[in-house]
Amino acid sequence: MKIAILILSVLMMTANVKAQEVSLKEVQSYLDEFKKHIEIPKDYQFQSVSKVNVDDVPAYLFRFEKSTNKGLKGEHYSFVISEKDKQVLGFTDMDKKYSNTKVLSKSETEKIAKNFLLKLDKSLANVLKNLWIERHDEEILVNGKKTIIAGMKYKCYRASQNDYAWVIVGFDGSIITFERNIKWNNNEQKRITEKWLHDNWVSENQ
Repeated sequence: MKIAILILSVLMMTANVKAQEVSLKEVQSYLDEFKKHIEIPKDYQFQSVSKVNVDDVPAYLFRFEKSTNKGLKGEHYSFVISEKDKQVLGFTDMDKKYSNTKVLSKSETEKIAKNFLLKLDKSLANVLKNLWIERHDEEILVNGKKTIIAGMKYKCYRASQNDYAWVIVGFDGSIITFERNIKWNNNEQKRITEKWLHDNWVSENQ
């Protein structure tokens, strides 16, 4: 009996990280909503949209790619938006231009991140406590070669929900990544919330 329950639990956990591709026509309104708040770079074209779960909250994962450096771990612009209330849960711009590893100062980063948060969701911005501001690196493939892209991460905590949010700002003041409602296991120093915007995690959980 215990073995059966364990197997069922494993199967349920696996199901939670599966992405189910849907047609753009079905969810065009979600893309339109995202574009009301954030501009998608013009050199990216729509690639796919999938239904996913984020901490058991139904959402849609949109992915845009360039004509080159395509595919998993390549350059991409992706965002996640909740199904019920069309809340932007996060987006990331994994572009090779950020391989310019020059980064902004902490004060510049703070100003840009605060302005972005206030414009996107004032109610969220007003309850966030900044924890730290530090350089953050990610890795993508450019022409098949591992390439480091860098920005300054403005990480915040929301006490009322016991979760985290952050903004990563690029060398040119543009936003590389935004994520919100992130749950964290402090004892294990491990993220709980699914990492749909991160190709390394996606490739390991397909």
